[in-house]
Amino acid sequence: MLSELGVTHFGEIAVEAIVFNPAFRAACAANPCGKYGTNWACPPGVGTPEELAERVRRFTRGLVIQTVWPLADGFDFEGMMDAADRHNRLFRRVAEWMAARHAPILALSAGACECCETCSYVRGEPCRLPEQAIASLEAYCIDVAALLDAAGLRYNNGPETVSYVGLVLSDSRDSHS
Repeated sequence: MLSELGVTHFGEIAVEAIVFNPAFRAACAANPCGKYGTNWACPPGVGTPEELAERVRRFTRGLVIQTVWPLADGFDFEGMMDAADRHNRLFRRVAEWMAARHAPILALSAGACECCETCSYVRGEPCRLPEQAIASLEAYCIDVAALLDAAGLRYNNGPETVSYVGLVLSDSRDSHS
């Protein structure tokens, strides 16, 4: 099913294999994407690194998915953004499929949640779509390179490509059936 959806690579991991690095929070606070403090699925609204690690550890297994996309060249920013959008749309389909079979789940992907045009966080209001909001792996301080390594996947998939990663956590021992 994952291959049919367009997932390039996938692997299963035990939650104990997930490496958390709170230093990633400083990278978020530097705000290179402009989402820090503007989105419930991004820091600081998403929670503290300790709260997020505790949330992850409530699960036992993880399905790591990776999509790999071709780029025109190493500076193809438009291609990277298009690939990120396609990855996250595909990831939502995988998460919905998993949720239907293995509820409860926790889905984490690439980049900030974009369910709403303007997040209610900026108005100090609760999230309008808490069941659909997906935080990023980085917001959870998850070391993506270590995650891929634990799942037996490569971080770099060749020149003129961009790769994106998602993680669906569940309690299932057979999360890709």
